[in-house]
Amino acid sequence: MEYQKVEGHEGLVRDPETGAILNTNRSEIQQARARKAARKQQEQELDELKNDVSELKDLMKQVIEKLNG
Repeated sequence: MEYQKVEGHEGLVRDPETGAILNTNRSEIQQARARKAARKQQEQELDELKNDVSELKDLMKQVIEKLNG
């Protein structure tokens, strides 16, 4: 199967069977994967922080309840 070059876009080709546009620039693909992995890691860290804050709030509520009797 022959891919068709996308006019005006170096490194992009079109699959004639599906019409999908594919990126053939390996360095761009690696950079995109690295950005995605970094974003995923940041999201995980943010979720952990949210959970930690929630736990701290619950503990503070318990402390306040015990102090107030």
